Amino acid sequence: METKDLELQRNRLRIYAMKLFGLQLSPAASMFGEIAQVLGHINQQQLKAALKLQETFRGNGRSVPRLGEILLEQGLLDDSQLETVLDEQTRLSSTIDDTEETRLANLASRARRLQLQKESKEISGN
Repeated sequence: METKDLELQRNRLRIYAMKLFGLQLSPAASMFGEIAQVLGHINQQQLKAALKLQETFRGNGRSVPRLGEILLEQGLLDDSQLETVLDEQTRLSSTIDDTEETRLANLASRARRLQLQKESKEISGN
């Protein structure tokens, strides 16, 4: 597995864990930036500059462009990269929006696996 794939998987798990434990999630614009960064399309400095530009629009009372539009306009993303980031953002959002029953079932399943691991260790004497 490539480093980018591992980082993306780690980011997915972090976001899911935050939602599961009721912690505050990043706003969608920030999530877009985090995903673009994890995919290696932009760096931290470029993300901060684009977010600052977005705030400038907001402070001037003007229509605020989306982060992807800013990055596209600046030539930091191409159409294909923008589409990839948006697809991943949509996929992550749908993961975050899992029903309560699904989350509880996942927790119950994990608890059963941990209990089985504990019993297995006790039987083997470790």
